[in-house]
Formats: sequence, structure tokens, C-alpha cells
Amino acid sequence: MLAYKTPAEIVGHDGLRIVLVRGVPSPWSQAAKTILEIKGLDYVAAPLDVGGTNEAIMAWSGQNSGPVVAWRDGPTLNRWLDILLLAERLAPTPALLPADPLQRALAIGLGHEILGERGIAWNRRLQMFSMAVKAGAGARMAPLIDKYGFDADDAAAAATRIAATLRGLATQLRAQQARGVPYFVGEGLSCVDIYWTSVMNMILPLPAAQCPIRESSRPAFTASDPQIVAALDPMLVEHRDRIFKAHFRDPMEF
Repeated sequence: MLAYKTPAEIVGHDGLRIVLVRGVPSPWSQAAKTILEIKGLDYVAAPLDVGGTNEAIMAWSGQNSGPVVAWRDGPTLNRWLDILLLAERLAPTPALLPADPLQRALAIGLGHEILGERGIAWNRRLQMFSMAVKAGAGARMAPLIDKYGFDADDAAAAATRIAATLRGLATQLRAQQARGVPYFVGEGLSCVDIYWTSVMNMILPLPAAQCPIRESSRPAFTASDPQIVAALDPMLVEHRDRIFKAHFRDPMEF
């Protein structure tokens, strides 16, 4: 079971530390934690409260967001690729980036399409902000909107962008499966499989038994736009289910 420590306790720790978003299934946090665990890396964790000031974490890392990862006296890292590269350096096996340079580039590119700026998670967050604003809850979401930004035109284009990426992911996975490889890139499990399983928390979350999100929040985390629903190939859902069963904590902890 995930045992949170206080921010002060992890700042003073001399090993691997991670700050994880608490209370919601953040795809960035879930992916980072799962990558560390797949690699067998021991860590201590502190929680970040969504919408809170999180002063101690902010003072340490300069970030009021999660995840934040640090190793020994190295810098605090908060970007998904920096965290992945640190994990690859600390535990080269099992590798979650393919050795082949073109496949490695593909994995990083698909990772960006899932977790990077203008990627699936980025666009789903915009959609959540848009729903809150339209429902008159913009003031309650103001701290998050101020932190991450909100643009109505970007929000209006989010569904089209997400659907295009979903179709691309389905095409890639189908091509891999056609040659007998049940993973997104390369010859085995990669970071892309982990990122995809994590971002599904913002598209079609697993049932409560596996993803114990507050039921009042589940509709916001479930994509309902017809473009997204139509582009979500059942093969992608099946892949999420298989990767979750084999590689994630069940139930998810956040």
C-alpha cells in the first residue's frame, strides 16, 4: 500500500523521492509511479493536493503540481520525459525505451502525443476546464485554470485533436499486432503502453474497483464528445485493460 510521507520527510531523504497528485487519477503521476515500480526502484512519496497551495513542495521544487521526482542531490524533475530518462538511467533494465533509435524516437513522440503539450491529457484538461466554466464553477477551478491556462479556442479544438491522436494510436497498435507484437512500439513493453494506460483515466476510467475515483468526479473524467467516443477503438480499451492487469497497482492508489 502506498504510504505517504510529509514533504519535509521526503526533502530530507537521501534517495529517490516523488510527489504524487492525491485524490484524482492524474495520468502524469500514475505513469511516473508505475515506471519506478516496474523498474524496481525504491522511493518515498509525498502527496500534492489539487488546488492547494502546497507551500512546502513549492518551496522545494518550484512546482505546485505533480509529479515531482528527485534523486539524491540532483535537480527536481517534473516533466514526463525527464522523469522517464532518470528512471532509465537508474535502472536500465527493464528498458522502457527501445534500443533501436527510430523506435526510441517513435516512443518519445507518442509519449508527447499522450502526455505532452497539446497531447491527449493536455486537451482533456482543457475540456474539463471548459465544462467547469460553462457550468458556472469557474471560480472553484480558478487556481488550476490560472496555473495551467485556459483558452476557449483551444478547448473548442480539443476533441478533434484527441480523436486524431486516438486514430493514430489505433493504427500503430494494429500494425504492431499484425506482426505479432502486442505493444505500441518496439518488441516489448515500453513507456508508451504505460502512458496510454494512465491517460485512459481521463477518457474512460476503469471501474471503481480498479480506479476508486469519487463517483461525483467520474463524469468529468469520462470523455463524452462524439468525436472522441467514435475514435476510441475497442482495441485500445482492451490494450489498456491488459497492461493495467499486468503492470499497475490494482486498485490504483492516488
